[in-house]
Amino acid sequence: MKTTVLTTFAKDIIEGLSGKAKTLPSKYFYDKQGDKIFQAIMDMPEYYLTDCEFKILAEQKDAIYRAFSSGSEPFDLIELGAGDGKKTKIVLHHLLDQQVDFVYYPVDISTHILSELVQNLKTEMPQLKVKPINQEYFEALNTLRNLNERKNIILFLGSNIGNFHKFEATQFLSKLSASCRKKDMLFIGIDQKKDPRIIQQAYDDPHNITAAFNLNLLTRMNRELGADFDNTLFKHYANYNPENGEVNSYIFSKIKQVVNFDTLNWQVSFDENEYIHTEISKKYNLKEIEHIADNSGFKVLKNFTDSKNYFVDSLWEIN
Repeated sequence: MKTTVLTTFAKDIIEGLSGKAKTLPSKYFYDKQGDKIFQAIMDMPEYYLTDCEFKILAEQKDAIYRAFSSGSEPFDLIELGAGDGKKTKIVLHHLLDQQVDFVYYPVDISTHILSELVQNLKTEMPQLKVKPINQEYFEALNTLRNLNERKNIILFLGSNIGNFHKFEATQFLSKLSASCRKKDMLFIGIDQKKDPRIIQQAYDDPHNITAAFNLNLLTRMNRELGADFDNTLFKHYANYNPENGEVNSYIFSKIKQVVNFDTLNWQVSFDENEYIHTEISKKYNLKEIEHIADNSGFKVLKNFTDSKNYFVDSLWEIN
């Protein structure tokens, strides 16, 4: 291997593809093309999560505002994994209409999507005080913790917590609660367990958009690390297990092959039908949500659900 300094991306790829069971971190889905494909996923009728959460925020925005706000107390609204902000804009508009004194801090590791979000917000809501943070979640929270003593309301929407196994989610949320002050709140979007066929189609859609999203990770490695993945020799697969509530996504090699990484002077071998695990999307029921909140230092204040009970935006406070 070359003695050049490796990027974090390169190090993570080498580590993930060198193991006995190959893995790739799902955070690397989100390059410029990945962001675009994921927006297409969110527009699919099969991807019910976006529509359900959108309806919760649109139809219950006043109840959400009243649960957030105690009188005229100012606060900071911090969104972890802000993305394109399509759903969050509902909340932002309503808070502005109610003349709430708040600052919006969108946090995202994607420089592209964060820049695009800020530009859109400046056009749509010029009166909004917005301060983007292009950092990992806990880096951002540590940065904000030292800014002032205002109450923080942390948004973690879109079922992002589902990208962790249950024990990992508890660890993540425990770390999150430890970084909060007593008056802080967490507003977290969580996908609920339901008909397995509905969930399966959301992650293995008939339009092959999710497949394109998964396989774009190979294209990114070709572009940034000089790899020679042939996407036609790999396939996307996703499977939902109703027993543990987990959707697992994979990239399978159709044939026995070797992929070269010219930039890294490195190569990786694949057997026929060998897989790379790329993502987990875990689903919960309300009892499990209360349990995981309690185990991570939070207490559930209120659950906002859609009419089908497919999805929940749950408001928590420090226990």
